Amino acid sequence: MLRKVVDRAKQIRRSEGFKHSVATPRRISLHATQRLNRGVFAIEIQENSGFFSVMQMVLFILMYCDEKCLTPCISARGGLYGDAEGRMDWFSAFFEPVRTAAAGGVVTRKIRTSTVRDLVQLGFRQRYEARLRLRSASELFFAHYRPAAHIFEEVDSICQKLEVGASTLGAHFRGTDKTLEAVPVSWGGFCRQVESALTENPQLTNIFVSSDEQAFIDFFVAWPFNIPVRVAPAKLLASGSTPVHFSGYPGLEIGREALVSSLLLANCGLLVKTPSYLSAWSKIFNPSLPVKLVSPPRPDAFWFPDSRLWLEQAAQDKAA
Repeated sequence: MLRKVVDRAKQIRRSEGFKHSVATPRRISLHATQRLNRGVFAIEIQENSGFFSVMQMVLFILMYCDEKCLTPCISARGGLYGDAEGRMDWFSAFFEPVRTAAAGGVVTRKIRTSTVRDLVQLGFRQRYEARLRLRSASELFFAHYRPAAHIFEEVDSICQKLEVGASTLGAHFRGTDKTLEAVPVSWGGFCRQVESALTENPQLTNIFVSSDEQAFIDFFVAWPFNIPVRVAPAKLLASGSTPVHFSGYPGLEIGREALVSSLLLANCGLLVKTPSYLSAWSKIFNPSLPVKLVSPPRPDAFWFPDSRLWLEQAAQDKAA
């Protein structure tokens, strides 16, 4: 009973409505400052949450800039993935801009950069969440940013080594604290979903599995799938029930492994997954990737991209 009360309290504290109300003064001040930049929207992210939660913030910023004809200037320092002093822009360590300074026009005047530590400080989820679509989100992101060359090189090398490609079923199981935001699925139930997908797609000849829980990976590898199973090369996994990004590992390495894992899943021929920003962003990185979401996000955490994946999947099932 106590655990249920604690979990419910966490849900309320993490709810968008609660956080949106608390952040109202900060949000008003931020937008007032940015209007002084005259055409540039300069945001430094210092959010203490998962890597792809930060990427959600980037996506919303790009939507706002696209709507208002602004030039985005996005950086990310400190938080869970940067250095304690905030000197390193870790977003720029993983992503490079598509548009050069010459193409976008060199800004010579002083630019005021606003720091945000939570998406609600921007107020964009209420404005844009319902308008997000998978393919247009992918087009928007790649119009501004792409993974850095060294990330692509690492992903290509792993794909060749593990034979990850169009004939691979990607499997991603997000455990630890995700039960607060998604309807849980048993390990055996997930494996049976993978078996079903393999039966329906005989062209798939191997499996690539990624998870934040070593115990689940061991369980999955032992399951009699009758085709080879390759495991994501991530070394930084959850510590008990504590998520990876709160386990005290070096921040830059956590971020790199998360991004590489998402891109590896994006290279598969089919993805079977539980709700997770990491594997949902695989669909943003590759909008042609077929995805089977085995359970929905909870109603109070029904967020893009998994929300859109679930709605589109339900519509397809109904039509079939």
